[in-house]
Amino acid sequence: MLRKLIAGMIGGLVLLVGGLWLGLQVQARSFETVEGGRDLGTRPLPTGLPAPVARFARAIFGGDELPVVESALLVGRAQLRFNGLGLNTRFKFSHLAPNHYYHYIQAAWFGLPVATINERYLDGQGIMDIPGLHVENDLNISHAANQGFWSEALAWSPSFVFSDARVRWEAIDDTSARMIVPDADTDEHFLVRFDTQTGLMTEVSTERYQDPTPAPRRRWTNHVLEWGTFNGVRVPVRAETQWDDDPPWALWHIEQVVYNLPVTNRLHQFGGEYPEG
Repeated sequence: MLRKLIAGMIGGLVLLVGGLWLGLQVQARSFETVEGGRDLGTRPLPTGLPAPVARFARAIFGGDELPVVESALLVGRAQLRFNGLGLNTRFKFSHLAPNHYYHYIQAAWFGLPVATINERYLDGQGIMDIPGLHVENDLNISHAANQGFWSEALAWSPSFVFSDARVRWEAIDDTSARMIVPDADTDEHFLVRFDTQTGLMTEVSTERYQDPTPAPRRRWTNHVLEWGTFNGVRVPVRAETQWDDDPPWALWHIEQVVYNLPVTNRLHQFGGEYPEG
């Protein structure tokens, strides 16, 4: 009897673990299509850009004009590795000029949301809230959030980068350049590489904090795997992110990019469901 009971318990545990694992393999359901967005006209590309940067800008904007963008909403799904566990997620990323963002990520089980990650960078301060960890008022997190914003902006809201006079570019060679962006107490540097044939960006990397103070910086690289077009702007629709030479921990799939729609409420409400406006 005891052996049967133990065998039953083990069998039940195997079924439970198997069910948990199987549920994590199911892709998250997409968010509903977002309507809206406004056309605010265009402005000329800045002059004096290094040759590969100018070529890249013309390739993504389709010429010498860039759209005026004050806000952006990125919608998609991602496969993330969190504490060694693979997670299928869906996300909404909000960008607001000049350099604020909100990350709203929902992890899924059998396609349904079961846990939420909230990250915000607003007025120079970063907040990170993930299951089991809440961090704010931390220098490492704030620096990392600023770097995260500029990397995302270069990929998905490039008008922010090319219309901000604080962003500087330095030539390196025919297929790479250094992007220098502002931070609270020092400039941050990114190495950006471009494809020799298309002129499109292939990767962007920097030394970034992965963990709260006093952890050191690590090399953080985003690789572009595929390009698409939203609102007349070419943006990466598949990309992966890695630390140092570790295996990539995130694979991003962009399904929507909408420019110039209200995102202020999301920036000023931390946590909770994604608000309107």
